[in-house]
Order: sequence, then C-alpha cells, then structure tokens
Amino acid sequence: MATSVSALGQEGGFWVPETRSQKTGKESKIESWWEVKRSDNPGDLKVTRGATPLVERCMRVHGFSEDFARRVLKGYRQFMELKSVMNDWNEMKLSPSVPINQMWESHLLDNLNYTEDCLLLFGRVIGHNPDALLDGPALQARIQTTKIAFQARYGDDLDSDVWDFGDDWSPLTMQSEQPIKPSDASVSLSHTPRGRLPVAAGEAKTGGSPPQGITTPAKSPSTPATGGNEPITIFLRDSATGEETYFSLRYKSTLRIVFTVFAERRGLNQDLLKFSFNGQQLTGYETPHSLGLDDRARIDVTIGSRS
Repeated sequence: MATSVSALGQEGGFWVPETRSQKTGKESKIESWWEVKRSDNPGDLKVTRGATPLVERCMRVHGFSEDFARRVLKGYRQFMELKSVMNDWNEMKLSPSVPINQMWESHLLDNLNYTEDCLLLFGRVIGHNPDALLDGPALQARIQTTKIAFQARYGDDLDSDVWDFGDDWSPLTMQSEQPIKPSDASVSLSHTPRGRLPVAAGEAKTGGSPPQGITTPAKSPSTPATGGNEPITIFLRDSATGEETYFSLRYKSTLRIVFTVFAERRGLNQDLLKFSFNGQQLTGYETPHSLGLDDRARIDVTIGSRS
C-alpha cells in the first residue's frame, strides 16, 4: 500500500508522524507514547508515562539540551525498531551509540514502566546486557552490524551526533572504500531512500547484471591478489526461484553481515535460511578469502519453514 504524502514529511530533518485522527487503536497509542509534551506551567498535570519523562530525565541526569534530547529520542526509536525487526531481544546482534545507550539505560531504570512500554511498542521486552562493552571484538562486530542495518532501513536519515560510536561514521564514510575506524567496512554502501537496501540496490534473474549505480570493481580478476582486501561482488541466489541479490563485500570480511541484511530485506527470520557454496553449508563466519571465492561468485540460499 502506498504511503500518502500527508503521512510522511520532512520538517527540520525529523520524521513527521500521521495525525491522531489518521490513526486508531494500537498505532495511535504507539505514536502517542513517542510524543513529547513538556509544559512549564506548574499547574499542569505531570506526564509520567511515555517519551516526555524519558526526555526530561536525560536532560536532568545527562545534561542534554531539550533539542538534543529530542534528537536522541528519534535515534532511540530507530535503534529499538531495528532490534525489533532483527529479533535482537538479548543484545546479541546490535549495539547502541553512546547517547542512545544513555537514553536506553534511563528508560530501563524506570522499571515500573519499561516492560509495559516494550510490550506496547515492540511486542516483547528488549533486554539490555550491561557487560556488553567488555568483549571488545564482539562489540565492534555488533557496532558494524548496527551501521549496516541502519543504512539498510533508514538510508541517509542519520544524525551523526546521536549515532556517535566514537569513530568518524557518516554517510560519506559509509560510502568510502576506506575502512571505517576502528575496523574494516564490511559492505560498501551508497545513499538510498529510507527503506531501500543500499548494499543490494537491486535484484536480477539468473545471469543478469547489476544495474547502474551498483559498486563493482572496475577490473575483475578471478580472485583478488593474495593479501588483498578489495571488494568483490557476491550474488545470493534463491535456490527455489533463481532470483539473485547482489552485494559488494571486502574480500576478507565475514559473510554474516551480508546474510543478516539479506534476511532483513526479505523480512525473514535468519534462523530459517540456509546458505551454501558448492554444497558446503555456511555459518556466516567464513570470508570470501577463506572460501576462495571468485568475483561474482554465487551463494545458494534455501528458505526453510518452521516445523
């Protein structure tokens, strides 16, 4: 169903939700929860549920200005919705930026309301691991996955102050073939509208070629030079239909991010997908280098079902 012009708009870089009259039931309750309704009038009733006390708590505890707190709130919503669509209920796939984590922990401290808030907004409780920062390599992997997932879902709707991981992440950095500090970029990205997948900007039938705008190496040796880490093009092929989705991936980056973004784009549970190359089942921790993949190699995807 096409979204009406009145439903979405850009106003100072913020998403403008539908008006209350256009929504009913649960959707109206969700949008109402995210509304910030601060009042300086002492006679007004104090709001105790929803985004308003969360914003005020971050202003009071973390010293956020009201403007920045509202911007972090938008990022917090983006992050929590990403966790919901990617079934990351126990902080195993994604990690928040510094400001978003501050707001998340402020929300968690409201233990009278956090559980009910999650059930309303996301359908189940989203868990937080306070020790997630201790495992450096795993943390960096989750941050990289978060960046890829954000670009896949929201495109260039990025507030770099809010999404601050302590590196120089920006839309320009994400498009660059230079590594994203502190680790290599796993997938090359480009600007796309919200909801489009930047790492796989199109699909082709078997034997098709990527459309214009897809980043592929200008010269395609059968295999990158030993020790190199140049991007190559990889096709994920639906074994049932032959439909293919293509990605540009650095030669020594793990395949799991590609698999995660593929599942997110298709709206599928990644646990139901099986990936294989030349009959070998893949876990996602392999790299093109470890598999000896040629440029434009094809990996088969089998979509299973719950028994």
